[in-house]
Amino acid sequence: MDRCGTVVENGEIHIANGRIVSIGKSLHAHSPAAKVIDASRCLVLPGLINAHTHSAMSLLRGFAEELPLQKWLMDVIFPAEQKFGSREFVHLGTQLSCIEMIRSGTTTCNDMYYFEEEAARACQEAGMRIIGGQTFIEGHPGAKMTVSPFEVMEKYLEMVKKYPLAIPAIAPHALYSLSEKTLLKVIEFAHDKKLFVHMHVAETEGEVNDCKAQHKGLTPVEYLDTFGLWNEKVIAAHATCLTENDIAILGRNHVGVSHNPGSNLKLGTKIAPVVELKRAGAHVALGTDSCASNNNLDLFRDLDLAAKLQAYLHGPGKFTAEDGVRMLTIEGAKALGLDKEIGSLEVGKKADIIAVDLERANAVPLYNPYTHLVYSATGADVRHSVVDGRVVMENFQLTSLD
Repeated sequence: MDRCGTVVENGEIHIANGRIVSIGKSLHAHSPAAKVIDASRCLVLPGLINAHTHSAMSLLRGFAEELPLQKWLMDVIFPAEQKFGSREFVHLGTQLSCIEMIRSGTTTCNDMYYFEEEAARACQEAGMRIIGGQTFIEGHPGAKMTVSPFEVMEKYLEMVKKYPLAIPAIAPHALYSLSEKTLLKVIEFAHDKKLFVHMHVAETEGEVNDCKAQHKGLTPVEYLDTFGLWNEKVIAAHATCLTENDIAILGRNHVGVSHNPGSNLKLGTKIAPVVELKRAGAHVALGTDSCASNNNLDLFRDLDLAAKLQAYLHGPGKFTAEDGVRMLTIEGAKALGLDKEIGSLEVGKKADIIAVDLERANAVPLYNPYTHLVYSATGADVRHSVVDGRVVMENFQLTSLD
C-alpha cells in the first residue's frame, strides 16, 4: 500500500525491534536465530485499521435490535450503560473485542468510550494498537458525574502513559449530547494538549435538522467549523447526512472521516458520500462502530458492503477495490494521523502485518488481490497477525489472549 501500489510476489519481510527493516523478493539474509513465519499461499498486507468503534459494547451485542438510532440510543443503550457500565465492564468488553478484531485482521482500533484507560489496558494485554478516546457526554442518565470530566481526562492522560500501544484522545460524543460551553472547552483542551479528537458528526437527518433549527440554519459541519474544530486533528464518525458545502469544508481541511456502513444501514440512517468526500480531499477510513449497532467487528464485511453501496450510488468502478483496501490501511492511517508509522508495508514503518489465507474454498481461484480482499475474503481467512513486531496470532491461534 505504498504510493506506487507495489505488489511483490513470493516476497519476504524482515522485522527487527518492532519495525520493518527490509522487504522484497528472496532476501533470505535473516539471522539463524530469527523466528520465521510461513505465509506462503497467503496475501500479506498491512494490518487493518478500524477507524470508529466502541470496543466495550461487545457486551451489548444483540441487546437492542431493529430500532431507529435515537430510540435505540436514548431509550435502551444509554440506560443500559448507566446500569451496567463500570471499569470491569469496559475491560472485559474490550478484551472480547480484541479477540474478534485480531482474529479478523484488525491491528489498530480508534475507540471511543468511558473508563478508556481500561480499554487501553485490555488492548495492551492483547497486543493491539489503540487510539483511546475518553468520551465526553452530557444530558442523559448515564452522564451524571461527581467530578469534572476534565479532571477525569487529566487522570486518564497520566494513566495511559504505561501502555505503549495506546495513544490517548478526547472524544466529545456528539452535538446533541454536549452543551456549547462544554464543546468549546473540549476543543480548547484538545488544542492545548495536542490531542486527537474523535466525534460523531451528522449521523442522522434529525441531528442535522435540530442543529439547523438551533443555530441559524447551520449544519453540524458548518457549526463546528465556526469553533475551529476542523483545524485540529480530528476524525468525524459517520458523516452520512452532508451538504455539498459540508463536503467542501471537510475536504479542504483534509479531515479524517470514518465510514461505518454496517451500522448506518442497520440503524436506518443514510449512506455516506464516500466518493465525493475523497474527491474533495478528505481522508476516508472504514469503521465497524460497536457490536451493539453492527453485531460484529469484521472489517472485511464492512469493506464488501462499502464497495457495493458506492457501486449502487455511482455505478461500478467509481469506487474501486483498491480504494476499498486503502481505506482499511493507508487511508485509515492518514485519517488518524498515523500514516508515518502504520498503514503500509515499507521499510522503517511499524510491523503491523496480517496474512490472509488463500487455501480456503472461498479463496479459489484468485485473479486479483484487491478484488479478492473486497468481495471474496472474510475475517475468518486471516491466518497470521503481527502488531508492533509481536506475533499476536499464528496459524489462526491467538498468542496473547485466552
